[in-house]
Amino acid sequence: MLTVMTYNVGAGLAGPLRLVETLRHSGADIIGLQELAPEQGAAIGQLLGDDYPFQALYATGIPGKGLISRFPLREIELLELHPGRPDLQATVLAPGGALAVIVAHPPPPRIGRHRVRQSALADRQIAAIAAVATRGQPAVLLTDFNRVGWQTAYRQLRQSGLIDAFGTAGRGMGFTLPTRLSHLAYRGHPLGEVALPPLLRVDYVWHTAHFRTLRSWIGGHAGSDHLPVLAELMRIDGVMG
Repeated sequence: MLTVMTYNVGAGLAGPLRLVETLRHSGADIIGLQELAPEQGAAIGQLLGDDYPFQALYATGIPGKGLISRFPLREIELLELHPGRPDLQATVLAPGGALAVIVAHPPPPRIGRHRVRQSALADRQIAAIAAVATRGQPAVLLTDFNRVGWQTAYRQLRQSGLIDAFGTAGRGMGFTLPTRLSHLAYRGHPLGEVALPPLLRVDYVWHTAHFRTLRSWIGGHAGSDHLPVLAELMRIDGVMG
């Protein structure tokens, strides 16, 4: 069994110490992080080394990514699939066999005069992410996808052969965004501290057919405007089970 987790940590909205405790108690073996801010990355590096000794942290705020693991990481690479928003890929040497893990964060749909160009860039990024994840190897994609299930990009990943873990084995709606008004929270406005009930499912664990999702659920809140998603996976390709 393998437990994985994806979490958009809100470019600093999840306080470093609270975030560390949430990750430590998550029960996940592999965690992908989006919007990793410098202070969050520093806390993870300093305080979670015993729990997650293998780390790849690129703590640059909104474009930031992180991957922390109980198992060794190899072939760590930033994928330049969208200008200024690199995604992260690594090979994880899990006990039952190596797997590719991709941490991705396509930008949200835009409005305004540059909307068409930005949409085309995001579409190409999503197509490239799907291609990387479906090269034939066991793979897990951990993402704030910034898309909901009725949008074309979601169907694009499904049609590529990737499996939505929560869609397969989760209970409830799986909403992860927003838990607070981030644009106000960044400015220190009091309304940014008001808790909101999430209304959108934009955070996903995807995997190839080398795995079966046993269960998937929404994780604990650490102060971000997103909630994490976790999934317990069983390998079914004859290598791990």
